[in-house]
Amino acid sequence: MRRGFHPGEGGDVKAVVLCAGVGERLRPITDKVPKPLIPVGKKPLLAWTLERLSACGVTEVLINLHHLPHKITDFLGDGSAFSLSVSYFFEEELLGTAGALDGMRGHLREPFFVVYGDVFLDEFPLRELPKILRERGGLGVIVVQETDRPQDCDIVEVDHEGHVVAFHPAPGDFRFGKWGNAAVYFLSPRILNYLPTGAKWDFVRDLFPRALSAGETLWAHPSPVPLPDIGTPERLATLRERMEG
Repeated sequence: MRRGFHPGEGGDVKAVVLCAGVGERLRPITDKVPKPLIPVGKKPLLAWTLERLSACGVTEVLINLHHLPHKITDFLGDGSAFSLSVSYFFEEELLGTAGALDGMRGHLREPFFVVYGDVFLDEFPLRELPKILRERGGLGVIVVQETDRPQDCDIVEVDHEGHVVAFHPAPGDFRFGKWGNAAVYFLSPRILNYLPTGAKWDFVRDLFPRALSAGETLWAHPSPVPLPDIGTPERLATLRERMEG
């Protein structure tokens, strides 16, 4: 493990990067390029993500694949260019954001990061998340950010102490607060106890609600920096303008 970064129980620091999605809203771009490889600035979005993970102490990345998988494996290879070890998990059918973890169970024996493949991590301080989980306990930390577009954002309902109360999948509204799911998590491996084998589950719609209903604690952590995504042509254009500026 890299000096000064202690995720919880010892051992290497791992991250799951979700890269299987088809990117329907970004067609025709994604007909030929998987969403994580869309250029942002001078390199693919996935390169920014992996550089950030490596810089923050992650040593191993687990990547799920489905749409144009060979393009991602050709780009990334064994991960050594990013000082990472990479394992790939191909999905014949899309398993959902949480269902992707099913085939990774044997690799996730300690607390781990989850990052959606269309999120730009920027300068987000990933090291804060293990610290929160270590000091407060619970099942995981959910990064949130204030949103002005609840209509296409999953809303995370949070109490005054920072506990996640509930998740409200898009399209949402402001009745349940202003915090949108930023699609970055740090989770205890105990989360896998709530994931049925073979389930095609989503984190927000299925896995997190099941854990909360069982009495588990999830913490919300407001991001100190914007965490934009490229999920729509408009958001991709906005991020590109920001990078070029």
